[in-house]
Amino acid sequence: MFVSVGRWCARRPKRTIAAWLLLLLALGAAVALCGRVTSEAVSIPGSDSQAAVDAARAFPGSASGKQPLVLHTGAGGTDLTSAGARDAVEAAARNIGGVDHVVAVTTPYEGAGRAAMSADGHTAFLSVELDVTDRDITPEVTRRIVDAARPAEAAGIEVTPGGSLAAAADKGSTRHSEIIGLLAALVILWFGFRSAVAATVPLIAAVVGLGVSLSAVGLLGHLMDMPSAGSTIAAMIGLGVGVDYSLFCLTRFRELLADGAPVEDAAALTTAVSGKAVAFAGCAVVAALASLALGGLPLLHALALAPGIAVLVAVAATLTLLPALFALLGRSLAPPPATPDAAAPDTAATRPAAPDTAALDLVVPGAEAAEAVVPGAAGGGWRRVAERVADRPWRYLLGALLLVAVLAAPATGLTFGQLDAGDKVSSTASRTAYDRLAGAFGPGVNGPLQVTDALPTPASGPADPRVTKVTEALADTRGVAAVGPPQLSPDGRTARWQVTPTTAPGDPETARLVHRLRETTLPSATADTGHGAHVSGAPAAQLDLNDRLSRRLPAIIAFVLVIAALLLLLAFRSVVVAATAAVLNLVSVAAAYGVLTALFQQGRGAGALGLDGPVPIPGYVPLLMFAVLFGLSMDYEVFLLSAVREAYLKSGDHRGSVITGLARTGGIITSAALIMVCVFLSYLLSDDPVVKMFGIGLATAVALDATLVRGLLVPAAMILLGKANWWLPGWLDRALPRIDIEGGDHAPPPGPATEPGSEVEAEPEAEAEPDPEAAPPVTVRKT
Repeated sequence: MFVSVGRWCARRPKRTIAAWLLLLLALGAAVALCGRVTSEAVSIPGSDSQAAVDAARAFPGSASGKQPLVLHTGAGGTDLTSAGARDAVEAAARNIGGVDHVVAVTTPYEGAGRAAMSADGHTAFLSVELDVTDRDITPEVTRRIVDAARPAEAAGIEVTPGGSLAAAADKGSTRHSEIIGLLAALVILWFGFRSAVAATVPLIAAVVGLGVSLSAVGLLGHLMDMPSAGSTIAAMIGLGVGVDYSLFCLTRFRELLADGAPVEDAAALTTAVSGKAVAFAGCAVVAALASLALGGLPLLHALALAPGIAVLVAVAATLTLLPALFALLGRSLAPPPATPDAAAPDTAATRPAAPDTAALDLVVPGAEAAEAVVPGAAGGGWRRVAERVADRPWRYLLGALLLVAVLAAPATGLTFGQLDAGDKVSSTASRTAYDRLAGAFGPGVNGPLQVTDALPTPASGPADPRVTKVTEALADTRGVAAVGPPQLSPDGRTARWQVTPTTAPGDPETARLVHRLRETTLPSATADTGHGAHVSGAPAAQLDLNDRLSRRLPAIIAFVLVIAALLLLLAFRSVVVAATAAVLNLVSVAAAYGVLTALFQQGRGAGALGLDGPVPIPGYVPLLMFAVLFGLSMDYEVFLLSAVREAYLKSGDHRGSVITGLARTGGIITSAALIMVCVFLSYLLSDDPVVKMFGIGLATAVALDATLVRGLLVPAAMILLGKANWWLPGWLDRALPRIDIEGGDHAPPPGPATEPGSEVEAEPEAEAEPDPEAAPPVTVRKT
């Protein structure tokens, strides 16, 4: 199938490229017409906060609730209670009421809004209600509302949007990060290929795939709650794997051209061999992301679906668009002829002697492509590293594990927390509004709690004993700064209170208050009434989210480990290789968690990241990072192990095959990883702390995975395990389907499973039927 797809696209390059451009334009037009929709709403089925939200639907109100528009004057400024300031604010409120989607504006001079005026008269806020939900509040809506408040600004009053209005205003484009990532990739590719044409091909495929996937994710927001972080993560992952996958295939294509293969055959064979490996790697990433479905949360579904779409589009572009580009550009992509000085040194010392070294026929392997990316890689630094690791495996294994332990140590203190607007960059509207409200009304005003009580019979009014008992109990609870008057639904069967904590939304004390209300205050206040109350609000929802993630985390980790091990078992038919690789993949993840904890939760170097100090880590960040990183690590795992296995199949020399495999793949793995690291680090320019967390966490893990893990740990472990690496029980060998991700027809590796006296005796193979879809072998004659 793969060779047929590659050949079809290579024979019709213009038609294939036109189809991709048409798809890109169609999705882009749909986004321009319908818009991109994001929502930070968190639904947690079966939680106490969700029960409160469901009960609160009995109350009429605007679709978005009340959004604050903060009014502020300095210490020497106008008192907002003065007649002139009041006239200006009321004029602004009337203007705002005429803005599209605004249904009501409450001023601090009305009875219902008097609590919105600070004691010193220098800070207040208007409560703006809209007929659209939070997800439909766009930057344009916020801009119109702020513009309508010009009478207040003319009177010397600073106007700052808060809540969802501020969130919409602060939505920044990550386009500058993507441009920086692409430029960094271009530089790295040019140094590797020494060809401007070859360096741009992976970028073209990646950019087209990125445009398609981001448009699809933007449209998906109309069908489900898609957080703004979803499209950012999709861009990070899509751009990184798009360049990586194209790099692997372009490397193979250039090697085939250098060996004299026709352009169309080279494009088809590249798709059949490297394209199949790319499809395998992409499926591994998607399978890891699918594990997040075990979390049982719509938020996780969205955060997994967005990068999953980006990965699938990147795979599709690699399998179809790339062969078309290869055919169109043809031999302009071929590497320059090798000179004697540039040739790799002889490696006969690390492999058995060949009977005829003057003319040795080899089937082109997937891993030998490293030489075309980093000149001299197969005989240079990585070979020396491999030989040193092979000479002293225990030393390098223990040394690498010690370094990982140091990096991962802070992760022992990792806790899930809640981000709030106070963790944003100081220049954002969200942070400005947060600081001004906290300074005037106390930190808890930025994260009020909602207590909702569904009564078995309608209440007679706010003075109903069942209602007053809850009101008094809430007011007497430690950690409560204020309790609003009770509200009753039109049918009198639901009561609601707004509770303002004494602490900020992200403060651990606020989480303890939620527990106190749920476990002590409300059960005691409703014990004799036959009904129960529930607590919602951003702090309560975040607490429920983190609790749910903590409980589901072990199952998700176990699922990903099993899936990774099974995929590797199918690919390499070795229990030991599969188990060892799956376990070692945890190393880079653990180190990334440690770095994440030290930089963000502990605040070490926070200033260098553009943060004012420590910030809590939301529970979904480590969880999503784990799934993504495990999927991405399969890329390099498959590439390295394929080269080792291939060398072992040819020579039967265990030590030499590990050295050869690392020497052949070290250069291309580090080049690909460097591109991905640059892409991830470019997102540190974002003002969103969550985006910074993903950027630094993914970059750290990929860098360690491509160097420490693949360069030291995996080779050292394979050297120590020896022939046991390829052990496979006979019953499992017969049960497993044969999947060749490299597109070749390899015999089972020599080793314990095929040696006399082993668990499985070698059996004569039946004559294979010719496969019309199989890629023809390409023979290289080395002299």
